[in-house]
Amino acid sequence: MSSRVHCYLRRERRKWALTQRELAFLFGKASSTHMSRLEQCKRFPSTPILIACEVLFGLSPRTIFPMLYAEIEEKVLAHAARLYEELERETSLVAAKKKEFLSAVLKRAITRLNNQEGV
Repeated sequence: MSSRVHCYLRRERRKWALTQRELAFLFGKASSTHMSRLEQCKRFPSTPILIACEVLFGLSPRTIFPMLYAEIEEKVLAHAARLYEELERETSLVAAKKKEFLSAVLKRAITRLNNQEGV
């Protein structure tokens, strides 16, 4: 396992002097064990947890769970590229609309990745 930090939930919780139990309460969870597992990346955050993080800390899921975000982004973009390739042979208006959408998705991702790398 990489030594990179995978999750910033603990950092945010501690920054505001919250206990795991208090954060669990804010998230509507009964147990601080759930928070511990989230902080250690032993459990994936649910959609309500992702939204609650943004509500509480004002940070996006990408910021608090960067490794999870990167993994999902990579899979989605690979699927988008594959679907675009499959649609290349089609000439219908519907296929053109789909290709336009997928092209915009892929361009946006490339731009963001280039900006992160300072290219």
